[in-house]
Amino acid sequence: MRRVLPSLSDLFSNPFVRLRLALLVGGLLIVIGTAGYMELEHFTPLQALYMAVIVLSGVGLDAPAKLNTAGHIWTIILIVFGLGTTAWVFATIIEVFVSEQSFRIVQRKRMERRVNNLSLHYIVCGYGRIGQQIAQMYALENVPFVVVEQDPARLEQLQASDVHYVAGDAADDAILLQAGIARAAALIAVTPTDAVNTFIVLSARGLRPDLWIVARSDTLQNEGKLYRAGANKVISTHVLGGRWMGVTALNPAVTEFVTAMTELDHANFVLHEFAVSSESVFAQKTFGTADLKMQTGALIVAIRQGATAHRFVPNPSDDLVLMPGDLLIAIGTLRQQNALARLVNPKNPETILPHGLRASDETLRRAGRGILPG
Repeated sequence: MRRVLPSLSDLFSNPFVRLRLALLVGGLLIVIGTAGYMELEHFTPLQALYMAVIVLSGVGLDAPAKLNTAGHIWTIILIVFGLGTTAWVFATIIEVFVSEQSFRIVQRKRMERRVNNLSLHYIVCGYGRIGQQIAQMYALENVPFVVVEQDPARLEQLQASDVHYVAGDAADDAILLQAGIARAAALIAVTPTDAVNTFIVLSARGLRPDLWIVARSDTLQNEGKLYRAGANKVISTHVLGGRWMGVTALNPAVTEFVTAMTELDHANFVLHEFAVSSESVFAQKTFGTADLKMQTGALIVAIRQGATAHRFVPNPSDDLVLMPGDLLIAIGTLRQQNALARLVNPKNPETILPHGLRASDETLRRAGRGILPG
């Protein structure tokens, strides 16, 4: 049931709550004053209301009739309470329009509405150096996302950048629900400490058992804990960065090529993954029989056999049997990738969007984007 009276914390922190309370008190005084004049002076309802309003507002107009002693005493009581209430109402109205606190409240409410309109979005927990890089990339490519952060300085950065955000602890179930975890496509935990990331993963997995979760690990020793907490993928930024720099020194062109293929803004070719469905026309057939390169133009560079496998088969041979649940890593143009998507899952093909994301045809129609495979 909705609370009628505000809490003390709301009363002290929210000028809009104070304004509602002031108006409520002012309205009650008008009702009480009107009833008092009707009882003591036997005024009509309109005369009593008129008298109560001019007394409480302090405008000083003449009374509709001569007052008796009881009426004079009642008027004095209303003036004492009414002038203070009127000053309170006007002061609160001014505060609502000019105070920085009111501006922040309006800004927060507007942000809550924007976050509530997101769906199939990505929740980025933490706005440190890594979180900022993710947010910058997603913003450039119009990827829907929301940042969860509780540090005041970083919240100011988010406000200045006009990024969707939710202020609070990302390990709190209520904050994750406010960030739209029920509608999210994935969650990325990139706070600076492994302990916080572990709690975030635990909370997110409890709320969404089917959610794809990527977590940052500061040390290799904590990767196992994050996997046990429910993360689908754990990335140690220091280890990955070190290995990548080492490979770049040995084979700079290779790392440049892989980076270009995974860039979301790559206009010509993209590297993408596809899960083979049971409805696929080439399920339980050999890779050579499927002849995917001839049918779609996309090049299959590797296959991961089974949904739980961690090893890939690069440059698959023609006698490799494709089974439902296998993961295909393909490179090709958007048109080629969309053609492959229709073969992989003809019943509900995914659409590879220009910025590299995927969405089902049904989702695209519901969103009204009109982007369908070519």
